[in-house]
Amino acid sequence: MSRLPIGPVPGRPRRPRRLWRWALAAIVLGLLLARWFFVELVVVRGNTGAPTALEGDVLLVVRRAEPAQGDVVLLEHEGREVLRRVIALPGQTVGADEGVLTIDDVPLATRVVGTFAYRELSDGDRARRQQHFIESLPDGRRHHILGDHAGAARPWTFAVPRLEVPPGFLFVLCDNRRTCPDDDLVGLVPEGWSQGVARWLLRRGDARETAVEQAPFYGAWEWISSRAESSGVK
Repeated sequence: MSRLPIGPVPGRPRRPRRLWRWALAAIVLGLLLARWFFVELVVVRGNTGAPTALEGDVLLVVRRAEPAQGDVVLLEHEGREVLRRVIALPGQTVGADEGVLTIDDVPLATRVVGTFAYRELSDGDRARRQQHFIESLPDGRRHHILGDHAGAARPWTFAVPRLEVPPGFLFVLCDNRRTCPDDDLVGLVPEGWSQGVARWLLRRGDARETAVEQAPFYGAWEWISSRAESSGVK
């Protein structure tokens, strides 16, 4: 009666375990699912979101989150992705005269902070310094915006004819009002163009001319939606 051999068959190499391959595949799949359904990291290009989000900053975007007033949203249209702040929601009226925004006919209060300096990395490292303000929403939450160049005779002004935001739309603007382009991604935009809400600035890039506060080694972790002054907006 013949016996089956015990142990590896002589001359036949043992096949290595492949559990690590399955684990790696599961990690990659998990990251792809997280990016599609939950969160993704976005590197900022350009400075239309200054002073909150500048070129080279890394943001955490919550995918498919419903935008609220004061949120910074990631919009996509015809292959372009940009960051814009939600100023008004469906059913609200919005307008602007001499650069002062109104929501439901109530002017948004602004407070002068001083000036803000940054560099245009995509334009030969050119330095810019602009007027720096804090703008307050009707519920008291605040966010930072930039106006005209420092030293300008008067603040940057723009006009928006009074309009009511229709259902299914958002009214959005750049935080850097002077550099906000006149295109399809400013003013009224369909809610369906929103790819998610940018919640946190994780890492600062190199566009800031000076760093008053150095971010810790684990990142900046700065909340970028509009928030109450008691929550840290100064």
